This record gives sequence, C-alpha cells and structure tokens, in this order.
Amino acid sequence: MGGFRFQEADSMRRFFLEEIDRSTKTAELTGEEFVHLKKVLRLGAGDEASVFNGLGLELTGRIESVGARSAVISIEGVCEETKESPLELTLLQGLLKGDRPEFIVQKATELGLSGICFYTTARTVPRIDGEGAEKKLSRWRKAAVEAAKQCGRTTLPQISLAPSLKEAVDGSKAGLKLLLWEKNDAISLKDVFSGIRPASAALLVGPEGGISDDDADIAVDAGFRKTGMGPRILRAETAAIAAAALVQHAFGDLY
Repeated sequence: MGGFRFQEADSMRRFFLEEIDRSTKTAELTGEEFVHLKKVLRLGAGDEASVFNGLGLELTGRIESVGARSAVISIEGVCEETKESPLELTLLQGLLKGDRPEFIVQKATELGLSGICFYTTARTVPRIDGEGAEKKLSRWRKAAVEAAKQCGRTTLPQISLAPSLKEAVDGSKAGLKLLLWEKNDAISLKDVFSGIRPASAALLVGPEGGISDDDADIAVDAGFRKTGMGPRILRAETAAIAAAALVQHAFGDLY
C-alpha cells in the first residue's frame, strides 16, 4: 500500500502544545487537549504520548500524571522523522458557504499543504470581517490542528483571509502558479507539469460562482496560468482537493 495507511488504534497519541521547545522536560496539557486525553482517549499514567508545536517539533514521552484539570507528560526524546512535503504548496481559495472552508482546511492539511488563503470577490456569498473573521480563522486553525494530529504532521499550514483576489494573488511568490479554469482556453495540468520541477506552487480556485473573466485577468497578470482538470465541472472544494493531490503527486510526496 506504499505510504498510505489508516491510523492504527494503538499508535502513539499526539497532542498539540505550542509552548514546547527542544529543552522541554515535562509538558502539561490543559483545556481541550487535556479533555481529549482524559475523557475521550481515557489515557492514564504510563501511556505513551507525544506533543507537537505546529512549527516542526515533536517530543515523545509517557504520561506522568493525570489530574482533575491537567495532565503531565514526561519527555523522553525528540521525534526526528518528518512528514512534511518537499513542495511548498499554497491554496488560494474563494471563500465558500457553510462548513466547506473547514473541510478544505482539514483535507489540505492532510495533503501536506503549507498554506491556505481564503479570499473574497463579488461572487463570494459569505462576507467576513472584524470579529467574525477572527472567529472563522480560529475555527479553521483548530481544524488544521485536528487534521495534523491525525495525519502525523508536525507543521501546521498557515491559514489567512484576504479581502480580495488581487491581494491574494499579489502576495504569492510561488514558482508555479495555477489558476483552475473551466473554459476552453485552459491548458491541461498534464501539459503544464511537463518538463518542470518547482520548489513551490500556488493553486487558485474560485468560489461557488466561479472566477469572473475580470478576476482571471488579474490572476494572469500576477503570473497565474489557466489550467483545466478535464471535461466535468467540479465543485470548488472538489477541485481544490483534487488539484492539490495531483500537484503533490507530481512534485511533492504523494506516490
């Protein structure tokens, strides 16, 4: 089955803790991570566990104690294995309705993306600003943490919200920039991939209503190439995840 496997029931349990570094000897879990350890997983003293900080560091050890409001993990070593893709891949996604952004964050994290930027246009239905934006970002980051815990990543993707497509594309410094486009002037992904080996890539995907011609022109001016994914029109979230998987297969670590 290659590198693909389901998470084993007896695998080491992983917890997110931003405050750790390589000098950490004991890690204390509180809040939601503690509740997950005690109430959901029902772990106790002596059980193996690890903590990661979302910046590439994971420490392994055993649970020393479980109290009423916190648990302490005694650190025994540093996990040097990495599950990060060699390709720096960022998704620029038109903001979608409901819980679809959260779904995209989960799957993009599992696929090894390094960044996810949601942007708004005249065609995006949701409008988020101020306090609402911070709440959404917090929810999406939590989804990334949960996905990283499951898939074994130690680095969390950077998640952001851009007020416009122009700001999103102008901020991209990727070596390969792809605009998913459903019209006839798009080049197939297979043709785009031929003969290149980028270290970084950006995928631009529209909202539910698609990307307008004017917005497509803005993206093209910023260096994005119009690319197609076949004869069928895909939902935005399907296109995003399918394209990310194809790019990771071509230049990253999906095989």
